[in-house]
Amino acid sequence: MSFLRFYGDEVKEMARTLESSGGHMKSASKEMQRADASQLGHDELHSACNDFSDSWHYGFGQLSKITKGISKFANKASEEFHKLDVKLYEDLKKKSQEHRKN
Repeated sequence: MSFLRFYGDEVKEMARTLESSGGHMKSASKEMQRADASQLGHDELHSACNDFSDSWHYGFGQLSKITKGISKFANKASEEFHKLDVKLYEDLKKKSQEHRKN
């Protein structure tokens, strides 16, 4: 590794946490959609609860997609940085050895 510092393990852990939280949001949304609002009272309240559930389901679905995308991006960034760091280390080592020969 070169002298650069990148917290790849922490980034990958963050990615796992984001992906997990996206899954939890999606599960919560599904549970909310299964709830029966008909026992809440009059028809307008029932309709409002269903609308609320639908909008949360949509919102949680979007958040889940976003967190999955961020997770993939964070993992890819970590992998690419590691590759670049290894290449930089190898190139610096090679230049150093060439310089010593001269």
